[in-house]
Amino acid sequence: MTGIYDAIREADRIILASPIFFYSLSAQAKAMVDRCQAFWCEKYLLKKSILAGAHGRKGLLLLVGGMTKDVGRPIAEATAKGFFRTCSVPEHETLFFGGIDAKGDILKHPTALKEAYEAGKRLL
Repeated sequence: MTGIYDAIREADRIILASPIFFYSLSAQAKAMVDRCQAFWCEKYLLKKSILAGAHGRKGLLLLVGGMTKDVGRPIAEATAKGFFRTCSVPEHETLFFGGIDAKGDILKHPTALKEAYEAGKRLL
């Protein structure tokens, strides 16, 4: 985690991407988020926030899931919001694409690549 902590501290843009499993981030993404409790302690107990650089700090949350209903996104996004806020990322955008169940399905989505491209441009 030391390398990840350093990367988060130095980044002015953070992209968190995860499939949604059982209405939440993947276990790997959630484990990383949970390990960022150290940033929460720094920020709220020690009063040491991560300072924004010249370009500020922004985030992007990319979520895909097999479900077509938008039920997992709000739950996964709530976790990501806590992560971004704890890491002193005051704003983030979320993209969710449902019905993505098999390898390559995202390429068949009518708007996913364009939306991700445009979100990437806004992130700059």
